[in-house]
Amino acid sequence: MKTLRRVLILADESAEWMVAGLRQLERLALSIDEFAVENKETAPVLVCIIWRPDLDQAQRWVPTHERLTMVAFTTDRGEEPFDLVLNTRLFLYRKAVRILFSEGRASARPTTFAHDLFESGDAPTQVAPTGEDLWKIQFRSAELVPQNRIGVWSYITDGEQIDEIEKEFLRDSGKSQDGFVSRHLNRPISRLITRLLLRFPTTPNAWTVFIFPIPVVASLILLQGTYWSFLWGLVLFQIFSVLDGCDGELARAKFLESERGRQLDDLFDILSNILLVLGLGFGLSQPANSAGQFAWVYVIEGLVAAALIGGNEYYLATPDRGLDEGKAEPLDGALYPRHRALVQRSGILVFGERFASGLIQFTKRDVAVLFFVFLAAIGCSAWILHLLLAVTVASLALAVKASVRGRSG
Repeated sequence: MKTLRRVLILADESAEWMVAGLRQLERLALSIDEFAVENKETAPVLVCIIWRPDLDQAQRWVPTHERLTMVAFTTDRGEEPFDLVLNTRLFLYRKAVRILFSEGRASARPTTFAHDLFESGDAPTQVAPTGEDLWKIQFRSAELVPQNRIGVWSYITDGEQIDEIEKEFLRDSGKSQDGFVSRHLNRPISRLITRLLLRFPTTPNAWTVFIFPIPVVASLILLQGTYWSFLWGLVLFQIFSVLDGCDGELARAKFLESERGRQLDDLFDILSNILLVLGLGFGLSQPANSAGQFAWVYVIEGLVAAALIGGNEYYLATPDRGLDEGKAEPLDGALYPRHRALVQRSGILVFGERFASGLIQFTKRDVAVLFFVFLAAIGCSAWILHLLLAVTVASLALAVKASVRGRSG
């Protein structure tokens, strides 16, 4: 990919339009910055912002988002050509600048592209345009044809389109690692909640912390050891599973992904799993103790499962487990990065990708939690603990095997 040096942004009142949690001018700037970072530009991209002439100074502004590290702003067109010409009615999806730039959809010289339009007969008057007429021609010349490209960009002709554009944008906010329960149940619900959250200055990390009390309360309910406590406790874990998708959707919409956020989300997911097995272990011991059975068996099973979950996550988080970075990613991106080495090195793929894919899909967290709600509803809560222990033992064994193979290889 060639170097992106100069970008022209033509701005009118649409620069202030709030779409999916960001003002339009801010989203354009962040998209350019994202491309510059990923393209490993050696110098900031010069972004020239030209405002519609009839807008007063109070309506003009420059983006100051904390993530903007590889862009510099100016109002001087200069004489050098622009590599990209955009306007603030263009709503960009993530990574859209790379597509726009690679296809060469909008590039021009600042002193000639409007006059070229005039000479071609497309100008609205028969005299060389100046002032506001010139700006309008420039603004129109920056519009893309076609004006919409699914999953890449949308053109906002008026503010009434914003709601529909937000809905379409969030439909594309899932992850390749989502299981089929997430895709067909959890995501449709979480996207509705995320749309509401985007109206407020909510950050992904704040949301992650805000919803963590849900599994804590759910585990305390499980301790009661009754049919209804198991059912409602698992329902709360399912609610947590749904709401847990909002932080990632917020991060992707607002350009707020971070390693710290990923680690925080992973940590709370692990803790919620531990709280689940502990709540089940101690909760199942209550009716067993009342019936004169070996209640301590459930307690030990819960403690062992919790310890194994911690051990499993330790192995998955250990760096340099022999992951072959040059090898094609297995299962078409359905795995989180920490699980790739496990799949590549554990031997699962000898049974074929179809088998491995089915096994992984049916053991994903979103599928498992909903299945646990079903088991609790039919009075088989003990099987939830047994299954969690069995899956954790198998997963830990594969993680250890992958780790040993990686170090020996």
